[in-house]
Amino acid sequence: MEAITEFQQAAEPKNEDYDSTELQKEAGVTDLDDEYLTEEERLHPWRQTRTFYWSVIVASVAVLFYGIDITAISGAQVGYIPHFGLENRTYHQGVMVSCIYFGCFVGVFIALFTNTYFGRRFTISLASFISTGACIWEAVSPSWQVFIPGRIILGFSYGMIGETAPVYLAEMSPASIRGAIVSLYQQVVTIGIFLAYLCNLIFVWVNYQNVGWRIMIGFPMVPSVIEMFLIWTVPESPRWLIKRRRYEDAKRNLFKLRRTAETAERDFVRIKKGVEEDEILQKGKNLLVEVIRVPYIRRALLIGIMEMLFQQMSGMNVFMNYIDEVFEENINMGARTSVAVSLFPGFVNMVATVIVYFTIDRYGRRTLQLVTFPVMFLMLLMVLFSFYGDKKVNLAFFIIGVVFFIVAYSPGAGPVPWTFCAEVFPTYVRAAGTTITTFFVNAFNFALSFSWPSMKAAWGPQGGFGFYAGFNFLGIVMQFLFLPETKGFTLEQMRVVFEEGLFTIAAYHCRAGWRSLRKLLGLSVPDTPLVSPYDKAFAIDRAKREEEMMHAGEVSK
Repeated sequence: MEAITEFQQAAEPKNEDYDSTELQKEAGVTDLDDEYLTEEERLHPWRQTRTFYWSVIVASVAVLFYGIDITAISGAQVGYIPHFGLENRTYHQGVMVSCIYFGCFVGVFIALFTNTYFGRRFTISLASFISTGACIWEAVSPSWQVFIPGRIILGFSYGMIGETAPVYLAEMSPASIRGAIVSLYQQVVTIGIFLAYLCNLIFVWVNYQNVGWRIMIGFPMVPSVIEMFLIWTVPESPRWLIKRRRYEDAKRNLFKLRRTAETAERDFVRIKKGVEEDEILQKGKNLLVEVIRVPYIRRALLIGIMEMLFQQMSGMNVFMNYIDEVFEENINMGARTSVAVSLFPGFVNMVATVIVYFTIDRYGRRTLQLVTFPVMFLMLLMVLFSFYGDKKVNLAFFIIGVVFFIVAYSPGAGPVPWTFCAEVFPTYVRAAGTTITTFFVNAFNFALSFSWPSMKAAWGPQGGFGFYAGFNFLGIVMQFLFLPETKGFTLEQMRVVFEEGLFTIAAYHCRAGWRSLRKLLGLSVPDTPLVSPYDKAFAIDRAKREEEMMHAGEVSK
């Protein structure tokens, strides 16, 4: 009953009066302050409330169908390609896999509307409903012409979940563990991938050319049906409630999500002050234009798009979408054997993603990317050369290359871009910013999924893997130059990271890298310390002084 009541109230903001003057005077809170933590919370950041962890679990279930479908389509291909007579029609094969991303383009804009007016929970529930219907449509399709529209509709839910789930996880998480919690998005995707591999392995033995592939492609509806109702058992995002002026609801939810009343009160004031400033900034503005117009937001957007580009063009989704076909056609395995062998990379992907929980908030987003991308580059080179020479040696090189590529991708290029894009935009344009980056990740994913069959036919698999190895090398260079570190900043503080230009950031990274290289070689380095343009203490102090000067100017007027 509470869920229904809140849903009825969601569309209309409540102008509830909330007097936090006394608390603000006592706390001296500003939106640029660090997140308030008690000593126990600093020492034990993972000790959170049961409601918080239940919310994380429920939000993550929404992502399961995404991961399941990535692999379900891979296993289903061994059945539906001969069933629909598409063996020699590479264009049609590419369209049937990639057409889902046309739906994603629409889904991200649906989510922009529903997230603004109806909240994160409603958006996730609606996406689950759409996913359920679309999975049934695909599973009963009598022809590829009927299959494609169902897959496009499934893409609506893809786009809505990709737009909403990471933001919901980021908005309810404490900054001290936000990176790890948002990275759960990718972890659950990998769990879904593994579950789909298991499903494929079971049903490839059930008349897979007529019945088995239909069960595989319909399997993603299982978590969707569960999530449609389960999402109403968790609190709505406190930030969204504050934006809708439902202050008492927001406070009530923060008390459920934080361990102490003091922490909840401080977070409420900090978030509320940030939202109030956002509303001033939003007034009379087109937020999609604002993302491009304002320099520091534009820089965050460009780096977010860059991260999504290198995530997709790393080549991981070739393995996820087409690995059964690659095993069958290029490693000369039978259809059922290829489905069985592909279970192992799926298991590796699921297990290796756990690494991110112990690294992303300790070592940072930038460090993970710069460590994992060189490994991915080398492993793709190994996969490339596995197509030359003795067949048994080829198979060994191929398996080793794929496995260690996935080990590197899982804690790096997989979760980091989603975490980065969920946290770097200022709150007043976060929905618009994540809409744009989600649009681009789907565009890049479409390009990869659509082009692989034709690329493989024209260049051979070795040419295709060489192409993606080149993109990984480019990713190393571009991320070394332009990717800043964002760990340790609250969502409200994130705007100071990109106050300096991208070329200023690149110049600092080059100087710091040169000093590190000289030090590694035992050469002398200058004693003068290098100050990072996004050093937290320096950047926040500068932003506070600028705000004080601005307020002083307003008072003098």
